[in-house]
Amino acid sequence: MASRHTANNFDFVRLAAAAMVLCSHQYALLFRPEPRPFGLFTLGTLGVLIFFSVSGYLVAQSWDRDPHAWRFAARRFLRIWPGLAVVVMLTVFCVGPVFSRLSLGEYFRSEMTWKYLLQLCLRVELYLPGVFESNPWHVVNGSLWTIPIEVKWYAILIVACVCGLLLRRARYVLLAGVLLYAIYIFGVFDVQHNPLANFPLPAFGCEYGCFFCYGVLLQRWRQVWERHPLLTLACLTLLAAALVVLDRQYAAVYVLLPFVVIGFGSLSTPLLREAGRYGDVSYGIYIYAYMVQQAVIAVIGIRHAYALSLSVSMAITLACAFASWRLVERPALDLKRYLRTPIRIDEGKRESGNVQAVASSP
Repeated sequence: MASRHTANNFDFVRLAAAAMVLCSHQYALLFRPEPRPFGLFTLGTLGVLIFFSVSGYLVAQSWDRDPHAWRFAARRFLRIWPGLAVVVMLTVFCVGPVFSRLSLGEYFRSEMTWKYLLQLCLRVELYLPGVFESNPWHVVNGSLWTIPIEVKWYAILIVACVCGLLLRRARYVLLAGVLLYAIYIFGVFDVQHNPLANFPLPAFGCEYGCFFCYGVLLQRWRQVWERHPLLTLACLTLLAAALVVLDRQYAAVYVLLPFVVIGFGSLSTPLLREAGRYGDVSYGIYIYAYMVQQAVIAVIGIRHAYALSLSVSMAITLACAFASWRLVERPALDLKRYLRTPIRIDEGKRESGNVQAVASSP
């Protein structure tokens, strides 16, 4: 397994997940049925589940490198908020006026226009006045609603870390907590069959946190499963098969998917490990794609072939994502150098009382 993020497959995994979301939304926005892997959820939902799994693993890794709550929170802020802020401002002040059926004055006098800016405070707002009203769906950017969920789990992780649940001696407590939460979501609440979990009800997406927690768990137990990856995979596959027999297919996906995704992401595969060579554009793809797709449909309509709409949307989205990375996200991430920590205490020696300072990467 690769030890450095730059020598692994995670950039490719995130790009693939972003592509899944984009392709799935293209079907929905053209008013066509979306592909449904395993017959349970859409291809876009699968991409989001992959994102949450990988996010849990990588942010737990970030805490492991520098276990400091404020610096950890600042790093997460620099990764999420600047890109989000720019796409929201561009949407309100550029895309909205161009695609609204209202006059410029009516558009900016509408309370709905200014409420959309509440997304800067992680409040979900789906509509702008008169925007994309000729499209089958009027939602302006239907991908942003998952960002507040992810930030909530960042906050929960900080609390768990401060309480010591990510220390080596507490990993069994962490394991028990994650298992109990998964049993509740997939067993008691039964997210697969419970109508309260259907879109767009408030409980929709409640299982995303389980995948995030699973990623955290895999990071804390990585020394175990990295020693016996095939045995671990075999055991998880048997458990997943048993859950399928019990009509718990979603739970089976939960058991298997994060391990497969993170195991693959931890590898260093030629070509695939170079996916982020020119920048990490997966976040930019995620936050721009839906809005771009809506704009393309507003211009060319829905009667064109899926491949044409997808190609045009993907080309524009990639341009936006690269611009976001170069002009917004990377400059924001460069500010992490001010969060550099001079030393890191080895966890094992800290817990045993024999403290030794070692060099720490930012």
